[in-house]
Amino acid sequence: MNPQPPRATPRPSPQPLDPRTLGRPVHLLPRFAEQLGEALGELFLGHNRRYRAQYEIGAISIKPVGPEAVAGRWMVGEAAHGRVACLAERALVLNLMAHRYGNAGAGSSEPPAETATEERMLSWLCLQSLQCALRLIGEPADAAATPALQPSLQPQLSAGSWFIQISVRELGQGLQSQLLLALDPLYIGKLLKRLGQTQPQPPRADTQQLAKQLKLKLEARLLEQTLPLGELLDLRPGDLIPVRLKSTDVLVDGALLFTASVAEHQGKLCLTSFVDAE
Repeated sequence: MNPQPPRATPRPSPQPLDPRTLGRPVHLLPRFAEQLGEALGELFLGHNRRYRAQYEIGAISIKPVGPEAVAGRWMVGEAAHGRVACLAERALVLNLMAHRYGNAGAGSSEPPAETATEERMLSWLCLQSLQCALRLIGEPADAAATPALQPSLQPQLSAGSWFIQISVRELGQGLQSQLLLALDPLYIGKLLKRLGQTQPQPPRADTQQLAKQLKLKLEARLLEQTLPLGELLDLRPGDLIPVRLKSTDVLVDGALLFTASVAEHQGKLCLTSFVDAE
């Protein structure tokens, strides 16, 4: 028997070039994706701190819109330079609601009926996500505040629009979900122009840990005193208001993180005995 010659491994067919990317610095888009991931991470950080959630932003991809339609729960609005839209998977919206309003009904096999609260959460999430992207593109604050978004099953995007696909995870409940942003081609043109004009930042020489580099401003609310209006109007320079300092709230960027006791040390007021805020 004559041995059969080995079959040649088929070569993958070459990917066609998209004319919308030719001559444009699309290789710099990962820089924007990294910035957007950090901005969205700050958005979800509020839920992590306040509701003990564990949201993380995963991979972000940016590409031109293909010919196929993407159906779903789109929220669409007209911004300063064209149409913008956001599609958020319902599982992500329900997960956000479960953390904010409690986990009642989370174990049910049947998905709950849509409510006005869910619509408000969906609109908030889409609006905040679009604003993060528009601000990073370079839109001023008034333009970044997109108008009220309207629900639509087909966003009717402009020709040449681009998708930004964002992976979102919630480690506590094992959620794997995504956000999909759609931007008018004028915004992508502005973004690519800005990226092409931006000089890359040289790598930092120091290799300190993030915990040593990151600086947070702590704000302590020492006390609140309630006085009748008459006593308040009677106050004069030199008057004393007796107070007693017990525990105080400690905040970072307006978010309550700890409670602490107030003590005196060498003539200065100090905070001690920190306890995580529930």
